[in-house]
Amino acid sequence: MPGIVDNHVHVAAAAFELQTYTCNFSAYGDLEALLANIRKCAAETKPGDWILGESWGSGLYGRLSDATALKMLDEASGDHPVLLRNDSIHDRWVNSKALALAGITKDTPDPKSGKIGRDPKTGELNGLMLERAGELVERVVPAMNANPTVEAEADALAVGIRFLNSQGITGFNDAGVTHSPGTFSDVRAYRLLDKRGGLTAHVALSMLVDPDGPALDEIYADRAETNSALLNMNFAKIMVDGVMVSHTAEFIDPYLPDEAHGSDFRGMTKISGERLTRLVKELDRRGVSVKMHVAGDGAVRMALDAIAAARNANGTNGPIHTLAHAGYIADSDIARLPALNAAVDASPTVWYPGPILTGTEAVIGQKRANRFWPFKTFAENGVVVAGGTDWKTLPGEFSSLWDGMQGMVTRRNPRGAAPGALWPEQAIDVATMIRFYTINSARAMGADARIGSIKVGKDADLVVLDQNLFNISPDRIAATKVDMTLFGGKTVYERK
Repeated sequence: MPGIVDNHVHVAAAAFELQTYTCNFSAYGDLEALLANIRKCAAETKPGDWILGESWGSGLYGRLSDATALKMLDEASGDHPVLLRNDSIHDRWVNSKALALAGITKDTPDPKSGKIGRDPKTGELNGLMLERAGELVERVVPAMNANPTVEAEADALAVGIRFLNSQGITGFNDAGVTHSPGTFSDVRAYRLLDKRGGLTAHVALSMLVDPDGPALDEIYADRAETNSALLNMNFAKIMVDGVMVSHTAEFIDPYLPDEAHGSDFRGMTKISGERLTRLVKELDRRGVSVKMHVAGDGAVRMALDAIAAARNANGTNGPIHTLAHAGYIADSDIARLPALNAAVDASPTVWYPGPILTGTEAVIGQKRANRFWPFKTFAENGVVVAGGTDWKTLPGEFSSLWDGMQGMVTRRNPRGAAPGALWPEQAIDVATMIRFYTINSARAMGADARIGSIKVGKDADLVVLDQNLFNISPDRIAATKVDMTLFGGKTVYERK
């Protein structure tokens, strides 16, 4: 089959995270199981050292909101400061020692685009750090503030790309890359690897654009020097909202009422509609394809409005733009996607029952939560759905390529870890699923003239599998093994 194109990975971040989050546990466990893992990690960690772990499940928010859970974490962790991230990777749970080291008290104000968790009954800190509030603690974690050399990061990138090759991936979009000329830069590491001849994939670099961060001229100053036959820096990433389970995704209709948010809370955005529109128009004018993180249907509509404004201002021949994580979308907005030349980035691989769905049901209700990822409707309406995984920011079970492929076809948890099927009417056939992960993702990367299908004149990016996906039961797709991956006609992976 054609080489797989993953439209949403974080290879640069993975190089860091694989060495940092060393206390690992299942997101399917309850609080008691989580605490048991922390006790085990505490016993194996040098006295006073940080415990950094992942990932607690989205179904635990209600339990962790009670400050008594923080006391239980303090008991389990002993004299260690602790930072644990959840299965969406957006939020953290930290212990009292970590809060003290960060100088956080119950009087500390919430940071912009973040929220410090407080017990809704008592107002006491509960250790939850939502969205960018987590940065208040991360800035005092030594392991998270030691910038590697460009050479070391290039070496780590090579390891990450070799892993992607082993999964059959020959092209990807690194969705949130940093670059400031003269300082630490993921871009320079990619550029070095490219010059070494070590890139074994086509790579789109989605530059992280923060409205309060570096100016666009600074971010893209080295674009001409960076772009090559394999590297493409003509991409941007903008965070519009957060995630459902922590009430930080922006919805059109309110969340379910609760003590902390009242009865008419619809979420939060990290950027105003006006500022987003201004940024998208300018990036579109520069020929930059914009990927926007939009988890709630309200954020999806806001992003589509920004794209519409860009098309009106700059014409309709600009680059394709992409809505990442847009599994919740109003029916009336689906037809706008092809009309605006906008793609949907399908990631992470959570379109079947699991803890993120359970956590979402708790905050917006089962009926709304279960109308998640309408893949069949997207396909029937000509929407470009670009397959992704969100590897490695999410734990493996939620960013597994082959689990995701099977889940699109069956809508059931590929590991049998949760019962039932999620919106089974939206299951798609194998051929459509393969298009999502090949030619559609190539189109979202602006590279469909070269990759994404097997055709005379295209790059010889090919994958040999141990089974024919069209001749097996769909519930065996996740067991697929890659026997060989070819990139540009050369073998870059061969299973032993």
